[in-house]
Amino acid sequence: MASSRFTPFERLLLSSRNEADTAALLLLAWLAMSDGQGTLSDRKRALLDDLTGDFRHDHGYQLIVDLASAPDFVALQLAAEVLQRYYRGPRRETFLRQAIHVATHEGALAAGQHHVLRFLADLLGVAPETFEVLFRDVAGYPLAVPEDPSAAHYWRSRESAGHQDSSQQDRHGAHGENSRERTAGEEGNAKDSRERHRKERRDRQREHAKEEREDTRRRRWRWRREETGQRERAGDGQRSDEGKRRREGFSHEGAHAKGHAAGSNEKAQRALAVLGLMENAQKSEIKRAYRRLAQKYHPDRYHAQSQEAMVTASLRFQRIKNAYDYLMRQHA
Repeated sequence: MASSRFTPFERLLLSSRNEADTAALLLLAWLAMSDGQGTLSDRKRALLDDLTGDFRHDHGYQLIVDLASAPDFVALQLAAEVLQRYYRGPRRETFLRQAIHVATHEGALAAGQHHVLRFLADLLGVAPETFEVLFRDVAGYPLAVPEDPSAAHYWRSRESAGHQDSSQQDRHGAHGENSRERTAGEEGNAKDSRERHRKERRDRQREHAKEEREDTRRRRWRWRREETGQRERAGDGQRSDEGKRRREGFSHEGAHAKGHAAGSNEKAQRALAVLGLMENAQKSEIKRAYRRLAQKYHPDRYHAQSQEAMVTASLRFQRIKNAYDYLMRQHA
């Protein structure tokens, strides 16, 4: 009985793995069907599958398509509020790039899609000038000024175009051929834009993996250097007669305490290496290093990337947090 108080889209959000991705998918489907056709073609569906492959929705498209084709403005308003709350920073630009791909996929930008695109950019707080630069980068051509359906000349031009249809029948064949050529060229531009989108995503993933490898290599170098220093100090102690007498005369309890201290020292060195710090680092240096690394590797920065990138960032962030907590306990 309680579920009857919710709309279909609200129930969908409640059962979704990620309500922000579900809201984004509804708005992209609405944009795709704002071209005046009123249906989601197989090509549009394939494009949405490609662009939203990393979305955590898991409910299929049918209810989304039904809500977008009506359109259900209550659902669209709720989706816009969810998107505005969660899509910020890199996720905001990624979503707008996806929206531009959807709107320009089949050639010329329809008037309805033009207005929806500008609405989405304004919803996410992107200035018109910034959005026009982003549109040119994705589509390969500038964003024109949209037609105004509220103006009288908009409808007069359409009526005049209807009266001229009969006189243009003889030229229809040549015009149709030219139109098909333009459409083919625009489809080529859209395909190139999709390829650029995939390449940018692959480049980001490779850059992230490269940073991880470099960080691991630096940590290993520091560990090897510290181990070498420890071995050299241990050798000096073994060559010392006084050290030898101390080793021969130590008690069982003293050996246990010494081993415990050595283990704590080794753990502290590993924690310092995770934060990229040298031995004897001060408390203020530990805090600064933690803030810098936590900001860089926080999992929220990797929502727009693959699931693997998010898992890697989460594990890396957890190691940083554990190292920081341990060092702060040592300095307490």
